[in-house]
Amino acid sequence: MKGLSLIDLAPSGPMASAVSMKWSRTVAATEGADPVPAHEAAALVEGATGATVPVDCETVSPYERWYLHLPEADDAPPRMLREVAEVLARCQESLARRGAAEQQAADEQQAADELGALLALPAGAELPSLQAALRLRGLEGEGLHRVIVAEAAAAGSGGADRTGVAVPAEGALAEAVAHLDPAHAVVGRLPDGTAFAVLREDTPDPAPGTAAARGRGARSGEDGKDDKGSTGDTAGPGRRTATAGPPATGAAPDLPAVWALLSAAEPAVALHGGTGRADSADGLNGALVQARYALASARTTSPDASALIDAASQTGLGTLLTGIPAEVRTAFSRTVLGPLFEAGNPSFAALLETLEIFLACDGSWSRTAEALHLHVNTVHYRVQRVEHFTGRDLSSLYDRLDLRAALLCRPRRPARP
Repeated sequence: MKGLSLIDLAPSGPMASAVSMKWSRTVAATEGADPVPAHEAAALVEGATGATVPVDCETVSPYERWYLHLPEADDAPPRMLREVAEVLARCQESLARRGAAEQQAADEQQAADELGALLALPAGAELPSLQAALRLRGLEGEGLHRVIVAEAAAAGSGGADRTGVAVPAEGALAEAVAHLDPAHAVVGRLPDGTAFAVLREDTPDPAPGTAAARGRGARSGEDGKDDKGSTGDTAGPGRRTATAGPPATGAAPDLPAVWALLSAAEPAVALHGGTGRADSADGLNGALVQARYALASARTTSPDASALIDAASQTGLGTLLTGIPAEVRTAFSRTVLGPLFEAGNPSFAALLETLEIFLACDGSWSRTAEALHLHVNTVHYRVQRVEHFTGRDLSSLYDRLDLRAALLCRPRRPARP
């Protein structure tokens, strides 16, 4: 039994008391009371000297039982000792329950983190272990599954300062899941420390007339999913794992709406998130890859403010490229653009502008000239210079795509004051 710090059990004076265990040691004592040696505890319980009252707590084992001992039996009436013992019993029961809850939370956290480690493996690796872990949490089988990953950084730091904000990302996901109504969910950490959540949102229809069927019918719409894969959701889980509770009345918020609420609650933190989806538990490894890519995109597109990106929304070249690491994007842009990458030279800056407008106008010479207020011959000359410096042929679709991607991958330059 761990040592406890208890309030004074009696006013100062000749009265002194000690809370002790029958076979062991003094747990706590009023000021001035001598600790009861372990070898004397049994004799005191038998009433050899003073007054000893058992502290009856049903949630502890006999080895953890407390006794309230008063060296001088006449220093306090028996009724007072019994009342104090009842208070201590409630205190010990509360401590026991809290210890059990903390242990359960620690076990659930470990299990969730183990699931995260399995999901981070390549698809198909440790498949039996992954299936068993998912089955244990009700996440196995067919149906829509969503993976969410999140990171938090100090707002305004460009996503670089994550000191002291690793826990809030996990807490934000737990709160998000609590707002939603997945059939089953788990929140944990990946091996690299990134917070993640897995939600199973699409379960077989319950039998007609059952409580589950009545609850499902009370929702707004059959599945409540929007075109981005978010759901209308309600009550939720504990800190780590969740099973659906009774749905709240009215339409519940979807994930983007919940993310906005969480972001507004802590404006000093830039909360970045990414989501991926799978049609069954077998695709969760891939869904995690999608989610992590979307998370990288959120950091790129909104480095100083909170953002949530669904991998399914990355339907264009521009959005797709944002998930690539910044170092890779910069290297690609520098390689393809060549000398034009360094736009500090006014001549090169004009060529880059012409290239951007030319590609935006689908290679139309006249529309480019009109947009730039230039003569068509000047546009021809500038495009030839671009081809000279980059070694690309702008009449080739593939070269146009490369140059367009290189322009999109250029690092953002700070705005002039």
